[in-house]
Amino acid sequence: MRVKTVAVAAALAAGLAGASQAADVNEQGAKDLLSNLTHFLPDDLVKSGFVAVKPASGHYEITYDLQKLFDKLNVSGFDVTGLKPLMALATPQDSGLWNIEGNNAVDVTARSKPGSSPDAEFRYAVASSSFTGVFDPAIHYVRSMDVKGSGITLATRTTDNGVQKNDITIDGINYALSSSSSGEPDKLDLQMIGGLQSFNDKISSDSETLGELKIGAIDFRANATKLPLKALNEILRFISDHKETKTLSDSESAALKALLRNAMPLLGSLEESVSAKDIAVTTPLGNGGLQQMGYSFKIAGPANAMNADFGMRAEKLTLASGLVPQDYVAFIPDAAELQMQLPNLNFSALLDVLQQSDFNNPAGTASMDDKLQQAMFPDGTMTINFPKISAVSGLYDIEASGSMRGWLNEKDRVSMTMTVFARDLDKTITAVQGAAKTEPDLNQLSFGLMMAKGFAKTDTDGRSRWDVSIAEDNSVTINGQAIK
Repeated sequence: MRVKTVAVAAALAAGLAGASQAADVNEQGAKDLLSNLTHFLPDDLVKSGFVAVKPASGHYEITYDLQKLFDKLNVSGFDVTGLKPLMALATPQDSGLWNIEGNNAVDVTARSKPGSSPDAEFRYAVASSSFTGVFDPAIHYVRSMDVKGSGITLATRTTDNGVQKNDITIDGINYALSSSSSGEPDKLDLQMIGGLQSFNDKISSDSETLGELKIGAIDFRANATKLPLKALNEILRFISDHKETKTLSDSESAALKALLRNAMPLLGSLEESVSAKDIAVTTPLGNGGLQQMGYSFKIAGPANAMNADFGMRAEKLTLASGLVPQDYVAFIPDAAELQMQLPNLNFSALLDVLQQSDFNNPAGTASMDDKLQQAMFPDGTMTINFPKISAVSGLYDIEASGSMRGWLNEKDRVSMTMTVFARDLDKTITAVQGAAKTEPDLNQLSFGLMMAKGFAKTDTDGRSRWDVSIAEDNSVTINGQAIK
């Protein structure tokens, strides 16, 4: 539902970019707005009347007729019912900004026509969806946006190899965007926050449930700085204006390169995080779940030396003995975390390569990729840092950090340094030895831990420590001792 609502809002915003900015609402303004709303659409779809605009009570009423869209797409093999027009309102303000809003419900069903094989049915329904926002034509983007939806259903049923049903329900979603000036002309800092409540996905046959996934809530947050939104919109408009052009002239190629240059750098920084809680999985083999799972991404720094950071964390993982042997259950981590970083990414090289590119020569794409790789990694190597890798349970507490370097044109050539810490190592060894009495496969792990203990040093906080180094020639040292 969020995709559909945001798509309508985005299409509306794109149209407003070139429409009249005056507060007057009239027939000419409606024609101008319609022209801009359909600018990126194929001509035959425009002529179908899929999008319509009319002035009404101080605003423009915009209609997206889904039935006309499906008729034009000529979807065969299915009978589609419930297609109702989606409505939106756009109101120009004296300030030059536009207020945009919409409130719609959706309940569409598609069924395969009689005699079709396999027999299939698809339903998508949203009890209520709405969006409100403020659009700024000076930068071709929304200054703010608030999207909400509730009562969402996505259901499929097929008879291929027996009846199988997939029923997804979501109690509600929400998404809000706000913006502020970045201090540079035509650039914005954006803040986005949203969430999803009570996600449930059940897979079943006519006689039994085959599996079920439940998520109590999903939350996300994102921030981006110094986005050149107007410059990016001008690039999209150039592409649309030349969508029928097979070969760009020298002046057109120069104009496109100038637009690309104006859009660089694409951002100052980008940061996002997603977290899900109360995750439960049900299967015939056994059940499992997570109390919480999170993901994060951040890219920041000067354009010629940006760092990209990734992170994942999971807490309170549970797995039934039907999914793993009983003796392994105790070794499932209570919490696990992975942090990775790609340092010194030279995104300025992207502009340099594009400025040298021939847009009329698609065959040069591979060469462009090679040039971009060489520009971003001039020494032919890529480094990956691992600020933190950890796993904790009642039987072990392990943490590691380090760095790995790889040669892009020599896949087997790598080097690595890593520091590993383990708390209460003797407790871990005892637990593994005990489990090995009924699970012989653990004997090898027990032997490996005993070997590792022999190389360990004791850190200042009492943890066992290993400084591991792997050289380009594959030689290994642990705490200064060469390993053969």
